[in-house]
Formats: sequence, structure tokens, C-alpha cells
Amino acid sequence: MTDYDVVVVGAGPAGSTAARTLAQGGARVCLVDKARFPRPKPCGGALSPRTLRHLPSGFEKLVRAHVRRAVFTFRSGKPFEVVSATPMGYMVCRDEFDAWLKARAEEAGVLVREGMSVRTVEDTGARITVRAGGEVFSASTVIGADGANSLVAARLLPARPPARYMALEAEVPQDGHPLDETVLVDVGAYPGGYAWAFPKGDRVNVGVMVQYPGRRGLRAAFAAFVAQQPALPAVAARSQRVAPVAAPGSKPVPCCRPAVLLVGDAAHLADPFLGEGIYYAVRSGRLAASAVLQGAGGTETAVRYANSIEAQVWPDLIAASRVASLFHRMPRWWHHLLSLMPGSLSEVVGVLAGDQTYAGLLRRIVERVDAQAGRWVRRRLGGQGKGGPEVDGA
Repeated sequence: MTDYDVVVVGAGPAGSTAARTLAQGGARVCLVDKARFPRPKPCGGALSPRTLRHLPSGFEKLVRAHVRRAVFTFRSGKPFEVVSATPMGYMVCRDEFDAWLKARAEEAGVLVREGMSVRTVEDTGARITVRAGGEVFSASTVIGADGANSLVAARLLPARPPARYMALEAEVPQDGHPLDETVLVDVGAYPGGYAWAFPKGDRVNVGVMVQYPGRRGLRAAFAAFVAQQPALPAVAARSQRVAPVAAPGSKPVPCCRPAVLLVGDAAHLADPFLGEGIYYAVRSGRLAASAVLQGAGGTETAVRYANSIEAQVWPDLIAASRVASLFHRMPRWWHHLLSLMPGSLSEVVGVLAGDQTYAGLLRRIVERVDAQAGRWVRRRLGGQGKGGPEVDGA
């Protein structure tokens, strides 16, 4: 048995970030993952601007496209666009990005054990024991960064809700269909979600996300989206991969207990509106590492981490969940309304840049909808300025 201060299970963005930050703070860390890197990972691969401040230097060389234009459609029709002078997102390929983050953790002094599936995680009372491959690791703290179907969470925390969404995506050669700096977003045919196409230089990432109960229609929805988009190349079935998106509902999901911290998808920290997970992965990884380095271990560390997530992460995710619920009840109506006030979608860019919160965005949307809906209703009723009919609540 090998002893460490912390064993991190899962070497994605959350796990590698937590491990690197811990090692930089002087902790003895082992990072374990069942895969060997680089490895494929189903994900759109969009880094929001606010993510960049939580990454080590040098990430720029991994960026394949800067997104400055987004085209929104309803069932592949009625397009309108939003253009930003600054990038809305930075596109990376997850196999390259995750391998780079893992390498930064190794440089910081983390022992990385690749190709080792974790078989058991046990709380022995004084320590947490992790068995992976033919090895046994012991630590005072374990960080579960092992995704939406986290083994660490299943073994050491109470039962958790299933992932809120399921996504089907593929990353294929652009094959003469360059999107340049443009993303395509389609709504209306995907219960609770949307379809997308993201540019990545010589590649295009195409995907569909729906609420979990609708996963049986994923492949049909994906095929229909691709068929209706002349700007997209054909996508072979063998390149398509399904993945859960562990976004929360209206209530926080427990993310820790003494000696056990969950980060990223394992903690259900994904954006309920856009499905973005990388920002919350690296953010929670840093918060977990900070709690370990500043705490005295056990209960104190868990409380410190829980308080950080409650104060700095959950308010935004709960507001995003409300935005998602409002939008997906009437996507046709919202698409029409937003086409009349695209500035509201420009404010989503502000959220992604970290310049404002989802809570602030929600307030602004409600204010604008109230004003715009009043004008729209008056037009439908034949009102002409001040001489038109009075409409209660308008």
C-alpha cells in the first residue's frame, strides 16, 4: 500500500486541475485514471472566456478556433445571428486538452497512474483506500473526478439523481465545410436541449443534447439535424458517442462528506442551460484543492469545500436551471422573441466571459420580455401606439 495526502480518481479537467493545484501547494498526490492519454472524450470542447483564468499558461496552442459569430435556428429554419467583437468561445479537442492538463499535473509533481481502472474505494475509518489495477493507494482525502457515473460517489455518498441530460456527439473532418468562426445552434426538436455544430479548424464537432428520458430519440434527432444543415459534412455512425451531462435541477446535489470531495461532473456541476462542463470542472477542482490545503482534514475540509461551492457555484447553476426551464417550455416562442432582441443573447456572452452571472441575466431577460411582449401583444391586437387597446399586465 502506498500512502498519499490525496488520491484523485479521474484525470479529466477537474481531476487534473485539482491534482496540479494540490501538488503546487506541497501535497503528495496520486492521480488515477482508467484510460491512457490522449483518449477520446465525447464533448463539444468549447472553453468559455471565464474558463481561461483558471488554466495554466500555454493553453493557447491548443485552441483550434475562436468563435465570434453564432447562428440560431428553430428546427433548422428562421435563422438569426449574434456577432461579438471578442471571442465567445475557444474551441479545443478534448483528447489534446485533457492530455495537456494531465501533463501539467505531472510537471507539478503529481504521480499519475494511467490505464488503471478503480475497482473499490473504501473508508477504513482513518484513511480512504483506493484499489486500482494491482495496486492499493491510501490517503486522508479522496477527490472523485470520475464523471457523471462516479464510482467514488456511488461508494461513499448517498444515492444521487441520474444525469439530467444525455448528449450524442461526433468530431469529424470538416471535409470542405468550414464554419470558420461560426457556431450553429438549433432548438425546437430536442426536448430540454439543443443541437450544435462547433468549428475546430480542420474538424467540426456536431452534437445533440436532450433531457435524459428522451435519449431513445438521440440518434434520429442527430441525423435530422445534420441532414438539414448544408454547412455540415456527413457524419458516420461509427464516429458518434453518447455521454451523460450531469447538470443539476432546481436543488443542489451533495458534493462532499468528511474525507471525500466530488468535483466536476461527479458533483453534478454542469451548466443546465448550455450543458457547459469544463468551466465548472476546473473551477471546482481548484476549490477542492484549496479546501484541502487550507483545512485540517476530515470534517473541516469538507465543510470548507461545501461552503465554497454553495457560495461561488450553486447560485449561478440554480439560476441557469431556471433560465433553461423557462426557455424549453416554449422554445418556438422564445426563439421568436430573442430574434427580436438579440442583445439578450449577447448578454449570455457576458455570462460566459464572467462579466455577469446567470442570476443577473435572468433578471434582465424578464425585464426585456415584459417590455417586448407588451409591444408584441399590442400589435397582435391591432393596437397603434397610444391609441391602441389597453392590455392588462402589458
